[in-house]
Amino acid sequence: MSTTITSQSPSEFRLAIYRVVLAAAFLLVLSVFLAIPSYYQTTTLWYKTGMDRAMLLAAHYLGLVGLILLYLQVILSARGYFLDRLIGPVKLLRWHRLNGIALLVLAASHILLVLVPEGLANLPLGKKFWPEMVGGALFIIIILLVGSSYFRQAIRLPYNIWKIFHRPAGYLAMLLVTVHVLFVSESFEQTIPRVLLLTLFILIVVWIISMKFMGEHTAGNSS
Repeated sequence: MSTTITSQSPSEFRLAIYRVVLAAAFLLVLSVFLAIPSYYQTTTLWYKTGMDRAMLLAAHYLGLVGLILLYLQVILSARGYFLDRLIGPVKLLRWHRLNGIALLVLAASHILLVLVPEGLANLPLGKKFWPEMVGGALFIIIILLVGSSYFRQAIRLPYNIWKIFHRPAGYLAMLLVTVHVLFVSESFEQTIPRVLLLTLFILIVVWIISMKFMGEHTAGNSS
């Protein structure tokens, strides 16, 4: 009995260390991106005052939190052996579902906080506002993803059909949010914010590809 406990303890200890490291890395990334609106302010904030300024600044912060959570959502969806072992499939699925709700709330709040200071009548439509329209398309995709996940049985959507579009739509959402943030905000016209965002995007794409490759490799070995 003592031999079993001794052999398992280092493994559990390493997993605990990995969890702490991943949590710290997530908080660090989130903190760095939340600092961007303060250090690289947009010109829109220069002529906003009072409540309008506060709402617009809050919209920037919520949008960046949504960006990071959407990236996290893709990572949770890709999963892989490492995350399954580290967190567990059941918890990953629960986090994925809860994170989806959080994304929907953040996206809706972000849009309202952007539109209200400008006036709801001044909707950004047309070629000039294509980055804002990309954001609108992204919001629709998030609604469809979250809605189809929670109400799949109610609308009698077969699981195999739902699965066909769910993950690709998630990858599309990740691409759209990256394009939206890069081109809608003047903050990301600056070199450092742009490089940070593109680097994070590329790292997650590499993670997804590696998880897919490892999954196929494992399946091939088991067969």
